[in-house]
Amino acid sequence: MRISAVLLAACLALRGAAYANVEENLAQLQQFSDGFALVASTVTPGVVAIESRQNANGDERSQNPFEGTPFEDFFQYRHQFGPPQPREGQGSGVIVNHKGKYYILTNYHVVRGADELEVRLEDGRDFEAEIVGTDSLSDVAVLKVDAQTLPAVIMGDSDRLRVGEWVLAIGNPFGFEHSVTTGIVSASGRQRFGQEYGSFIQTDAAINPGNSGGALVNLRGELVGINTAIISRSGGYQGIGFAIPVNLVKNVMQQLIEHGEVRRGLLGVEIDNLDRVKAEALGLDKTQGVLITVVRPGGAAEKAGVKRGDVVLEVDGKPVRNTVELKSLIGETPPGTRVDLLVARDGGEQTLGVVLDQLTAEALGRGGAAPAEEGLPADPLGLEVQDLTPQVAEHLGYEGQSGVVVVRVQPHSEAARRGLQRGDLIQEVNRRPVGSAEEYGGALSAAAKRSRSVLLTVRRGDTVNLRGLRLPAQ
Repeated sequence: MRISAVLLAACLALRGAAYANVEENLAQLQQFSDGFALVASTVTPGVVAIESRQNANGDERSQNPFEGTPFEDFFQYRHQFGPPQPREGQGSGVIVNHKGKYYILTNYHVVRGADELEVRLEDGRDFEAEIVGTDSLSDVAVLKVDAQTLPAVIMGDSDRLRVGEWVLAIGNPFGFEHSVTTGIVSASGRQRFGQEYGSFIQTDAAINPGNSGGALVNLRGELVGINTAIISRSGGYQGIGFAIPVNLVKNVMQQLIEHGEVRRGLLGVEIDNLDRVKAEALGLDKTQGVLITVVRPGGAAEKAGVKRGDVVLEVDGKPVRNTVELKSLIGETPPGTRVDLLVARDGGEQTLGVVLDQLTAEALGRGGAAPAEEGLPADPLGLEVQDLTPQVAEHLGYEGQSGVVVVRVQPHSEAARRGLQRGDLIQEVNRRPVGSAEEYGGALSAAAKRSRSVLLTVRRGDTVNLRGLRLPAQ
């Protein structure tokens, strides 16, 4: 009996502890829920609905609001036939305070081509908006309205944002104003979709058409990004959304307000990420860094002594891991500024001082088949090459160039896997120029004695790339 009583008392005590734990857990969950509600109620008044109207144009047929922006190909759109009609669009915006004045941040593609813009606040007020400035490369636009007092959202620091951190997306999806969704930061530093500068924050917080220009905020209620794009096969949310980091937005906003345009630095190079094979061919033990594939004649990089095949490791002491980071650092630096590039070259490192040029529309704007002639037998990479004769050069558009022409690529070979094609012009092997098939073969044999990897300089039309290939074991 005594044992039974003890066991019963123990069971009752455990049951009481379980109930206490449940109540404690529920209290913690309620606090968590209250935190989301507090952030939403604090930030939502600073997020606006934007309605745009573009008057009818006799030449206007496209109904794609992203036409001419980096996102033109990301969304399905329809064509209109018949008399042109006025075009209306919807988006979102975020009120911020800059040096004591109120501005509204949104996407360039939300306001592009608009003849009229109307901004509607959560409190029911409507304003006609005026465009302060736009920047298509970052997809950012800055608006202002005639109002003295507005509910501004505090801007945070997107560089401190961590993958896995909770965020809220607030906007007007499908016209449902001031909708709030939540998720986490899925990734940061995502590559953008074209020639534009900067990177994206990726999130799984639901972002749909109409959310563009809306706020991505952290649990402190700070603006960390401007929602801008989705990847979707249906046109709706599929778990992958993108936002422009607020630190990039701050830089663009300030320049648009103060200068009416964004001034970006320009190195005058073409670049590529390093992979393991390229790194090994260059004698590097890491793939962090950015490979210079082309140095533009007369550009800032050439004047500073940058060479094709250099690997940029740091800019002003800041490590660069990939092309996204290098483009962002250079693009955020004003033209005329000197930056110090730490580059890896020929097994060593050196610092080069570069005075940046200015990115212009002209600077931003900046393969045929070979005749089947007999070349050397296929090399260890799976290539057959031949000398570049004047006739072949004229046929392929390689006049004035030197190198050897690829006449055949063996299927499933290392060269095929690395994307080489018939008609490519190989100009260097491990940065050693080759002017004939014989020189090419000798350079390849010399490379095989030193390393399992080789770096080829390959021209295709007007484009030059560096290709890292793996040599077979001897």
